[in-house]
Amino acid sequence: MRRYSFVIFICIFISAVFTLVYQERSFIESEPIEVYREYQIDQVEKRPNYTMLYSGDSAIIQYEYSSLDYTDNILPGSVIAVEGKVAALKGHPQRGYANYLRSRGYNYLINGNIDDIVSHKSNFRTLIYEIREYLGKYIDSVYRVDSPFVKALVYGDRAEMNENDTELFSKTGISHLLAISGFHIGLLASMALILLKKLPSNIRYFIVLGFIFIYVIITGARPSAIRAGIFYLMYIASIFYCKRYDVISSAFLLSSVLIALNPYILYDAGFTLSFMAVISIGMFYQSINATFEKTKILPKYIANLTSMTISAQVLTLPLTYFYFQRISIISIFSNLISVPLVTLTYPFMLSSLVLYKIPFLGNLLVSMVKSLKFILYYFNQKISAFSLSYIDFEASNIYTTIVAYVLIFTFYFIFAIYTLKENKNELQGFAEKYWQWKG
Repeated sequence: MRRYSFVIFICIFISAVFTLVYQERSFIESEPIEVYREYQIDQVEKRPNYTMLYSGDSAIIQYEYSSLDYTDNILPGSVIAVEGKVAALKGHPQRGYANYLRSRGYNYLINGNIDDIVSHKSNFRTLIYEIREYLGKYIDSVYRVDSPFVKALVYGDRAEMNENDTELFSKTGISHLLAISGFHIGLLASMALILLKKLPSNIRYFIVLGFIFIYVIITGARPSAIRAGIFYLMYIASIFYCKRYDVISSAFLLSSVLIALNPYILYDAGFTLSFMAVISIGMFYQSINATFEKTKILPKYIANLTSMTISAQVLTLPLTYFYFQRISIISIFSNLISVPLVTLTYPFMLSSLVLYKIPFLGNLLVSMVKSLKFILYYFNQKISAFSLSYIDFEASNIYTTIVAYVLIFTFYFIFAIYTLKENKNELQGFAEKYWQWKG
């Protein structure tokens, strides 16, 4: 199965690359067009200095200084009148940003002023947006100054994280803990399965799948959350059908579908990083986890999560250099401590939001979360202070990235061949002893 999925992936990947190269060579810069029209908003993303509004196949960028009063009142379902310039992303001069927006399925970028909020048509997206807003305000009331950290962990909203915190997580290589991914989905699923352990297994898994589906929607249905949810669905399906779950085959098949639907997704750093993380887990997880099991330095469950996080770093490190011009030297060591801390924080954090109104217990749970957060930050601040904790580059090079991957895969295949030979020799030795005993 893995071979077939790999062949399918390679064929689609090569076709997508040829498509993108052709588009790049036939690039003709297009001029923006002045427009005045109405748009119904599908999605709202608030950033520190501007707000992104999405409608159909168009992305509308709105800076605070132009119409702050309007953007504060816009939510999914709002119909707004916009006066500005529409530029086709196909010929946009800012190719990097244009390709990113195209990877998300948008074809036009609008830079203008909101003239009026014409009307509002509530829909399912409006409900989800209001739930997120309510949850955010509730977290603000419970955690106050620590609420940005809690929001990032609970539903992936990093808009309020200050620059110093973001930089700290980047230097220590633990930024992935703040982005909704398989780590968070796995934590939530495990907690739900423990709470429902007295129910029959089939019912438990169906309830957890429903819970994960709702959680992915509440997080804003971000691509990383959707992919993590689909991987968990495949895992559950393998249990129901009594089939061996192969994470690498699942990654190849899912990525093939996504690339075939939109080749520009290859420009999405989140997609390529998550794809490489899954492949990396499939390749290195067992070896790293076996090492933890032998040493017994961590409890089994935390060792499993830590092994998964560390193994994911191997193939994402070259991409981190390529996209962000930074390599964290202390990443593995930081993850070794940070992953167990965040794993321990999660149940206290979710429990505090549910039980906060209970006298004493709610405050105790909040205090536990704040204490664990303090330890997490203190530890990472200390190790990031070392002069060689990370390396910044003025610019990244695609050829350096390719060479890094060639070296990693070469060492991996050499190790795999060596392991196979060792296993073969052990089997031969066992066979000889067996026949000697029989004789």
